[in-house]
Amino acid sequence: MKTRISEVTIPEPCLQNWDEMEKGTGFNFCKACSKNVIDFSGYTNAEIIGVLANSGSSVCGRLSQTQLNQLNYHLSIVPTSNKNWMKYLGVLAIGMSVFVMEARAENLKTPIEITSSLNKRADDTKTAVPKKIYGYVIGADHKPVAGIRLAILDTKFFAMTDKNGRYEITFDNKFDLNNNKLVVESMRFSAFLTIDFSKEKQSNLNLKKAEPMIMGLVISTVKKK
Repeated sequence: MKTRISEVTIPEPCLQNWDEMEKGTGFNFCKACSKNVIDFSGYTNAEIIGVLANSGSSVCGRLSQTQLNQLNYHLSIVPTSNKNWMKYLGVLAIGMSVFVMEARAENLKTPIEITSSLNKRADDTKTAVPKKIYGYVIGADHKPVAGIRLAILDTKFFAMTDKNGRYEITFDNKFDLNNNKLVVESMRFSAFLTIDFSKEKQSNLNLKKAEPMIMGLVISTVKKK
């Protein structure tokens, strides 16, 4: 019989202090249970499902109640198979592409001529690693916020905002452009930005009051059908 993930829960939230744990890349290490706790706060629904589906053991994670609600809402619409979760990712991707196409169609007022060159080299399609990115962190009062720590998920790169709310991160030539999620690391605030590596100056990061996070063993409820 086939199985499917129908719900994801954290039935017994962990009371350990996240900020006092040993910090890793994309996770913290909990000495109380000797486990890595994955920080899902910057993950998409599809990425969380991917981690759970591919994990060969139990997963401890940290995410907000809103993320948990959204994840289970998507699971109720598109139930996923443990053995074939890529179909779920495909459905999400198709849905997003249709949405983008419709939005572009509404904004299209004049015909656009598309040309291509047979002599275009493969190297032209590669995006060069920028030397740095920078931007500003803005509070709810629309003023810059100083002393905010930002980090690029799954990397060692981070920065603190100065008195003008400005941050700057410098890269080396080996930086992987797939690591494009910039998040605010704070107990008071939350914010998330997808980095645009085609330019140095990024869009403003607007702070929101941080939603309480849930941490603990992530349970995937599996139903047979």
